[in-house]
Amino acid sequence: MISKNCFFIVMNNSLICWDFKNHKQYELSRAHADRLIHLIYEKNHKDLNDNLTDDLKRCRVFMDDADDHADWGWDVLSRIFHYGTKDIPIEKLPSSEEEWALQYLEHCNSVRNKPIHPNNKRISEIGISLPTPRSTFAVDKTFKNRATVRDFQRISISLVDLAEILHHTLGFIENRSVNNVEGEEEGNEYSRRRATPSVGGLNATEGYVYVNNVDSLEAGIYYYDPRRHQLHWRSALPCALGDLLSGQHFANDIPAGLFLSSRFDKLWWKYEHSRAYRMALIEVGHAAQTFQLAATDRGMSTWLTGALNETDIEPLLMFENPSEQVLFFVACGYGNGNATPSCLRALMS
Repeated sequence: MISKNCFFIVMNNSLICWDFKNHKQYELSRAHADRLIHLIYEKNHKDLNDNLTDDLKRCRVFMDDADDHADWGWDVLSRIFHYGTKDIPIEKLPSSEEEWALQYLEHCNSVRNKPIHPNNKRISEIGISLPTPRSTFAVDKTFKNRATVRDFQRISISLVDLAEILHHTLGFIENRSVNNVEGEEEGNEYSRRRATPSVGGLNATEGYVYVNNVDSLEAGIYYYDPRRHQLHWRSALPCALGDLLSGQHFANDIPAGLFLSSRFDKLWWKYEHSRAYRMALIEVGHAAQTFQLAATDRGMSTWLTGALNETDIEPLLMFENPSEQVLFFVACGYGNGNATPSCLRALMS
């Protein structure tokens, strides 16, 4: 069987096989390309036990049986994008704050001298002056105070605060009305409305709460049920949060966070094209921003990241639906306002 995790593209007069699920690329020789075509169209493979076929098997382009039994359920383009960006490949996953700081600083130094060519042409054009912004909105203070912090204190947060943040992020605030007429059914799944925009009104974003230091709650990972405003136990905490977030161990002291996932089956039930996958990412972004604003309003600092080790995270969340995928993480707690973690500041000084 030809792997369905392989995408083929012509580059520099060569046929490139991209194994997007395992983040590997191979340049095929003419002989390997011919053999691959033969394997695709010919059913009898028994007599093809030579070096060419062995090479394709070794690279997992051709296999004796199926490599993935799960049905994606959507179109091919969305599958390529999702698995091609899943599990960021890291040569050596940092095991401590110090290792992360060293690797991050080395990465920043490696790209520091790369040329950037901004387009300043439009800046020189004469524009229309706008009125000076005035602080007249009720949320102006929250907007101003919201900032990304990477230095958290080992201080617990209250269950009341966590409940409020979850309610505003994913909870249902009221039922939708159409033409000023309330929905026909009170219990209609798609009549419920959140504080954040939802693709097609489907409420496809789900939340799994990371609890590390919350009053009256056992440490662990919980599913947040927005319909009943309840938490449901999923699993115990891993040894360190940083192990799940590409080695970002400065996050280990965070008292609470939220893994945001998407129910793709809801989206492709209504939208049978890959554009809806892009909308799933945007919806999760809306929820992440609402989480930050709600936490900031309650006097907390916030942090967010898309650097997830999904393969390690998914077993902890215990998805009940194979079409659900984790996409983002956002957290809150009490910090000192530093965007740079102490381990990195020490190296830079």
